[in-house]
Amino acid sequence: MKIVNVSYQTNCYIVYDEITKEGFVVDCIYAPFVTREAENLGVKIKALLITHAHYDHIMGAADLKEATGAKIYMHESDIEKIDDPRKNFCPYPQNVVRHFDVDVCVNDGDVHEIAGIRVEVMHTPGHSEGEASYIVGDAIFVGDVLFKDSYGRYDNYDGDFAKLKESAKKLFALDGDYRLLCGHGEESTLEHERKFNPILTDYEY
Repeated sequence: MKIVNVSYQTNCYIVYDEITKEGFVVDCIYAPFVTREAENLGVKIKALLITHAHYDHIMGAADLKEATGAKIYMHESDIEKIDDPRKNFCPYPQNVVRHFDVDVCVNDGDVHEIAGIRVEVMHTPGHSEGEASYIVGDAIFVGDVLFKDSYGRYDNYDGDFAKLKESAKKLFALDGDYRLLCGHGEESTLEHERKFNPILTDYEY
């Protein structure tokens, strides 16, 4: 399995099997970057996994689905955000997100096989009520729950610091170490964040 970061403001990942050349995308702000990189890699995109439905993680979802036929996986709690700029954290008065339908609603503890790759779902709300983290091999796609030495905002629609802290505890309680592939910025490791992330000692502001 190989993971490629197609970064455009928001981290966007292509995950694929190096033998079958089939894979999926995690979050998509700009579909042409993703489809061009997939073509360069010779990868067929079978699905789009969305960590949460803030505009900067879903703006390219409809275009990617149209271009590739990818099935969209997302937690049902965030479906209401797709068409509402007040809820999807869009800074513009009009919604910049084209409508798309969610094909598979993910839930905590689900295990999916997508393009031959095992994907385990953890519901990790706090930054967004429908935030889902995806465990794939030795990596976890954590969206905006955790960043390197930091964590996601909770002063947006349905953000909740107590839930965010519980989600961090849930991730930290996993056995062993994992690569943490975040929604913004550089990647980290679970062990590093257990030691240095301030979320468990910070107070709500």
